[in-house]
Amino acid sequence: MTEREQADRYIQVIIDRVSDAVDRPFQYRMPRGLCAAPQVGMQVLVPFRSGKINAFVVGIQREPDVQDTKDVLCVLEHEPALSPEMIALSYWLSRRFFLRWSEAIHLCLPPARNKVKKKFVERVFPAVDQETLREEAVRIKPRASRQALILEFLAAAREGLDWPGLRQKTGADRRSLLALRERGLLEIRSQSAERSPWARDLDGTKHEAGFRLTEEQQRALEKIEQALDHSSQDILLHGITGSGKTELYFLAMERVLRQGKQAIFLVPEIALTPHMITLLRERFPGQVGMLHSGLTPGERFDQWWKIKERKVNIVLGSRSAIFAPLGALGLIVMDEEHENTYRQDDSPRYHARDVARWRARHHGALLLLGSATPSLETYAESLRGTVKMLKLRERVPGRFLPSVEVVDMRQEFGARPRSVFSQRLYESVKQTLAAGEQVILFLNRRGFAGVELCRRCGFVVECPYCSVSLTYHSFPEHLQCHYCTFKREPYRECPRCRSLSIGNFGLGTQKLEKQVKEAFPQAGVIRLDSDVTSARGVHEKVWRTFKENQASILIGTQMIAKGHDFPGVTLVGVIAADINLHLPDFRAGEKTFQLLTQVSGRAGRGEKRGKVIVQTFSPEHYSIRAALDQDYSQFIREEARRRRLLHYPPYTDLLILGCSARQEEKALAAAEGLSLQLAGRLAEGEELLGPSPAPIKRVKGFYRYHVLYKGDHVQAKNQLLRETIWNYRRGLTGEVRVTVDFNPLMML
Repeated sequence: MTEREQADRYIQVIIDRVSDAVDRPFQYRMPRGLCAAPQVGMQVLVPFRSGKINAFVVGIQREPDVQDTKDVLCVLEHEPALSPEMIALSYWLSRRFFLRWSEAIHLCLPPARNKVKKKFVERVFPAVDQETLREEAVRIKPRASRQALILEFLAAAREGLDWPGLRQKTGADRRSLLALRERGLLEIRSQSAERSPWARDLDGTKHEAGFRLTEEQQRALEKIEQALDHSSQDILLHGITGSGKTELYFLAMERVLRQGKQAIFLVPEIALTPHMITLLRERFPGQVGMLHSGLTPGERFDQWWKIKERKVNIVLGSRSAIFAPLGALGLIVMDEEHENTYRQDDSPRYHARDVARWRARHHGALLLLGSATPSLETYAESLRGTVKMLKLRERVPGRFLPSVEVVDMRQEFGARPRSVFSQRLYESVKQTLAAGEQVILFLNRRGFAGVELCRRCGFVVECPYCSVSLTYHSFPEHLQCHYCTFKREPYRECPRCRSLSIGNFGLGTQKLEKQVKEAFPQAGVIRLDSDVTSARGVHEKVWRTFKENQASILIGTQMIAKGHDFPGVTLVGVIAADINLHLPDFRAGEKTFQLLTQVSGRAGRGEKRGKVIVQTFSPEHYSIRAALDQDYSQFIREEARRRRLLHYPPYTDLLILGCSARQEEKALAAAEGLSLQLAGRLAEGEELLGPSPAPIKRVKGFYRYHVLYKGDHVQAKNQLLRETIWNYRRGLTGEVRVTVDFNPLMML
């Protein structure tokens, strides 16, 4: 670009600051003599107010929009980190989910870009042929054994060797290495090195499908292949647990790779599916990259650039992997599409399914959604025809759906008041262990006990910063808030009445583990919940222990309900099916049905038929009844009827506007003021509820009030609502926070 052409150009930038006041493009001039010309997607340094600030280039134009345009100070990158696609995606995200544009841009940037750099390592290469290296090694071995070892390893290697690894193998120091270089026997080069995210290496052998497709699978595959070749319509693969959805994902990816395109494979939580990682890498050796928050910053950084440079063609990951910088997308697979973990509930908020749909449209790619219990949103879209549903009604040959029994714990309580087991479940566990088979026990509450209270005066130990009771954990012994992570030691006497009658009540996975070990002392028992898996690599260790039948009973929360395939499991026991059923959340019934169906699907995935025993105090509830009957249609009819009646998503759009402050009166006043502002924007068919206290009124020291905005066309008036909220928020003091949550998955 000539100086004249450069001087005639202007750039539009988004200031790298999370603030409503600067949430719009600003224009700057490209000055003559700038060392490099800014490109869309680059980061630049610009003058702003009385200082300097980083900004992202989102557009370039020839004519100025304002007079006295300031000059760009310098370009901060050698190449754009953001493609034009990602700039467009970030703008769309900011509008759909009521984000600031800079927040949305950060979702698309390389992870940890300001914290880590590319890693370089010294590699040693032969400077002569292999025969010369061997001869020289033999000659010098009596007087320079370590140098001889270096030459022997180098002669045996097909390529160069990393110096750190070579040093460890030979015990040689750097002087030995430099001496060999001076004699012209080897070369030392600095090369970029990948920080590998894989727990173990594979042998590089490609593994093909191990079974023939059923007729149902074959018909579904034909429809998927037609969509890959001729259409970008979304497909919902609605298959019961064990019906072979994963094999269809892999076959679709194989076809995409043959077309010279790329694929993203999303799973709900990457740490929960180590077997999926192994299967994918075995099926597509050398083709798979990985992105998720469980990697170290350096690993994520290296994987992102490896993907951008097209060194891999498949990206495996959780929610954030949907932003992988692939330029030739042909397929996006979203396994267990109903899972809540695909929605980010903290700012910046977004749903990976919506982002996947946008990217699929942009590339003309296929979005393939899979689930045994599709979300009501996706099911409703299939009825409208915007998503094509393919059904798999049978398990693959040799696998049968488990039988399901329900135990009414209201009747059991009098007979076994102190036991977590009904008589039926206890006997079934005993029989299963005697047969040498495995058991999964599901309880969706971690910790040892739900609450610590005084039986004399009723005092409950609560979090000083949140409106919730503290959960008792036994190892190490402490009370903890699961919202703000506050911890304290348990009380030995009641702080209110000084009674010694204070203790823990309720049930969590730690307490369940203790009681199971007491009831079945000969059985190997392991536990899987977020308390156990906080350390890296623990989940895979637990998974392999149970997979290899080194333990007989696996206890866990929702972590064990999805993605696992344990052929030895013939019994699944649900300890408390209704533990989350009565939360103040309109999706509670749907989440309960999905969890029960998914955990039931862990039984009978081997040669023997499985059995599921469900303990509940609400056996008549429609979501539990449908899960017991394994009848998705029965559940969805009732759930859809209730949602329509109450005007909840997907039959209307919902905005939760949250106002929070450390002083309750300020939070309430802000919510009341916002409600008045929005009341003037209501159209026919729209509804404004509140303000009212949030179901959990206080979190991390902030009092919270909610205003609910319901309407059929919230997105159509997005800009009007956005301006109203942004203008109102700018007028508040920094003591009050206002958040916007579009179609949230949780109301708490």
